[in-house]
Amino acid sequence: MAYSATAILALASQCAPSVAPETVLAIVRTESSAYPFALNVNGARQPAKQNNAADAAATARRYVAAGYSVDLGLGQINSRNMRWLGLTWETVFDPCTNVAALARVLTTNYNAVKAGRDPQSALRVALSMYNTGSQTRGFRNGYVAKVVGNAGVADSGVSYAAAGPTVGAAAPASGNLRELLVSENPQIQAPTITPRPAPPPKWNVFERAAYERETLILAENERGSM
Repeated sequence: MAYSATAILALASQCAPSVAPETVLAIVRTESSAYPFALNVNGARQPAKQNNAADAAATARRYVAAGYSVDLGLGQINSRNMRWLGLTWETVFDPCTNVAALARVLTTNYNAVKAGRDPQSALRVALSMYNTGSQTRGFRNGYVAKVVGNAGVADSGVSYAAAGPTVGAAAPASGNLRELLVSENPQIQAPTITPRPAPPPKWNVFERAAYERETLILAENERGSM
C-alpha cells in the first residue's frame, strides 16, 4: 500500500531534517508514487509488484547479480549507490533509511552545483542529477518539471540554459537573488524602496531558508533603528 502524503511528510521530518518535507514528498511522488517496496530494473522487463521488504530485496538482488542496476524504495535509490550511502539489502527498503539516503543524494548534488547559481536554479540542477546523474538530461526528459509539478506549484520556467552557472559571479552567502542581480549588474541602481517578493514555496528548502534568514535580518535591523 502506498503511503499517504501525511505519512511521507512525517517521515521526512523525522528522517531527513536537512531537506524540507515538501521537497521530499515531491521527489517520492515522482520516483515511486510513495510505494515503499517499489522496484525499477533499468534495461529489463519489470518484475511484479513486491509486497514486503524481504521479497523486494531478494528480487532486486537477483537482477543485480545478473548485471542490471535497480532503483529501490521510496526514493528509488540506485543499487550502484548503495555502498557510498552505507545501505545494505536489509536496510534499503526501510522507509526512514531510504528517505535519509534520498536527502543525502539531493544535498550532495546541490552542494556540487551551487557555486555560481542562484539557489532555485541550483536545486533544479540537483534534481536533474538525482534522476540521471547529468546536469542536463533531467530537464530534457521532463523529470525536473514533473517534480516541481508534484510539489503542487507552477514552475517558473527555469530551463537548464537558465540554470547554468553565471560566469565570473557566485551566489552570495545569503542566497538573496536581488543581491546577486545587483552584483552581476553594478550599473543597475536599487530603488530606494523595494517591496519584498512573496516567500518561495515550502518545498524549495534552500531558497525558503535564505528568505527566512533575510526576514530575521530585516527584523533585527528594523528594531535597531527604533
